[in-house]
Amino acid sequence: MNYSETLIEHFRNPRNAGMMRDPDGVGEETFDGCGDLARFYLKVVDGRVADVRFQTYGCGPTIAASSAGTELATGRPVSDLLRLSEQEVTAAVDGLPDERRHAAQVVAGAIRAAVLDYLSRRKAPSLRGGQEHV
Repeated sequence: MNYSETLIEHFRNPRNAGMMRDPDGVGEETFDGCGDLARFYLKVVDGRVADVRFQTYGCGPTIAASSAGTELATGRPVSDLLRLSEQEVTAAVDGLPDERRHAAQVVAGAIRAAVLDYLSRRKAPSLRGGQEHV
């Protein structure tokens, strides 16, 4: 398999790997075909992703796509990330071989899930008096 230099660089030097203390949203996605799992943590300020971290268990392309996904998400409005596509993730690593396209699927799905978690937390009543989180 031929991988792009961008993918190899993200795999060798992943950006934003690790957990996040007190995230505003957490989401994960798995690929049943091989068991790859990606989990993303978001910190949101004024409707934009201020910080993002990931934990990924899987093949090299999924780890690389996760790293690239953090760069795609940082600074963007959360509403934009609800539409994050597999094609955008694939482009961020300068392409994926057909047999590794699941990497983009897992990453895009996990980021969208983290955004949905963030949005659901904002609408959930707090433990103090039923007020909404803002």
